[in-house]
Amino acid sequence: MKPYIFFLFIIALSCSNPEIDSIDISSESEPIFYKGMDLSFQTELEDYNVEYFDENGNPVTLLEFLEENGTNLVRLKLWHTSQDGENTLSDVKSYAARIKAKNMSFLLNFHYSDYWTDPGKQFPPAAWENMSFEEVKVAIYDYTKDVVRQLKDQNTLPEIIQIGNETDSGFLWNFGKVWDDFDDNWPNYSSLVSEAIRAIREVDSDNSISIMLHHSSVSNAIYFFNELKPFNLDFDMIGLSYYPQLHTKDLNLVQLKLNELATTFNKDILMVEVAYPFTFNWDDNSTNFIGDSSQILTEFPATPQGQKAYFEWLVQTIKNIPNNRGKGFCYWAPDWVAFIGNEITSTSGSAWENQCIFDFDHKALPVIDVFRAN
Repeated sequence: MKPYIFFLFIIALSCSNPEIDSIDISSESEPIFYKGMDLSFQTELEDYNVEYFDENGNPVTLLEFLEENGTNLVRLKLWHTSQDGENTLSDVKSYAARIKAKNMSFLLNFHYSDYWTDPGKQFPPAAWENMSFEEVKVAIYDYTKDVVRQLKDQNTLPEIIQIGNETDSGFLWNFGKVWDDFDDNWPNYSSLVSEAIRAIREVDSDNSISIMLHHSSVSNAIYFFNELKPFNLDFDMIGLSYYPQLHTKDLNLVQLKLNELATTFNKDILMVEVAYPFTFNWDDNSTNFIGDSSQILTEFPATPQGQKAYFEWLVQTIKNIPNNRGKGFCYWAPDWVAFIGNEITSTSGSAWENQCIFDFDHKALPVIDVFRAN
């Protein structure tokens, strides 16, 4: 049937049948733009009954408030055998169920460690330390498959899975290390990543999961992904961190490198870790990661409006990535406000409270408008 005949047929059908109010004949839905938050601290903060409020001072339930105001993705990190009892598989499964109940997307961040990982530390789980390389390949496959299967069994399969956290230097040192004396170890790193990917694909029979590799630096990521090209890894998305105090402050360079990554590797881009301060003040006795103007961008002051303006710039920058490859962003620890800790776990306060989306009274800041926007 020719398109115009089909269109006339649809109109006639609609007019002759009063039960048909409207028919959507669009061929494709609008691609999703992720406005996400890493809420990995929530299961801990909830233990201390941390409260949050909207702009008017009304108490809110955090996840419900975020969903109602535009957040559509939640990222959770997972530690293998947690050193401090946080970010366990039990925690992840429980909070993932709450995420899905709100019809939000879920990003699972495998650290493949018992504690924090980043470019300067990528220690394997203690249970794997004395294994051979071949044994670690089996372990990463079995562990990854078990986690993803458990999530699938409770109907909380992630939309995105991240294989390692800020893996500039590889992961599972020294098995998959690719820095310093191990700069020729890319085959081993790629082999380990391939086993994790294979495990995910085998559980994800509908091919619904986007697999992400995560680099900590926008300006240096091209080298990393060029090194991986010969191995033809089956991944879908490049995840990037951008913290001005650690990376370039040249915003033109940020845009240039994002565009180059997208066009060079034909992968979707997600700014998976971003944040910005609304003040240099402290709300507790823990030293903050950002404390003076040398650590931020001159274009955006450390004020509530400056924080909001920074994220407006970031969203537009991501949306300008060629070929619709810019898929969104994820605010890291927007909820990690100052709180009274637990002496048993030596937890006291926050090093991040001036970079949250809530002020020192735990009231939502203007940056929440960026999540509300389309």
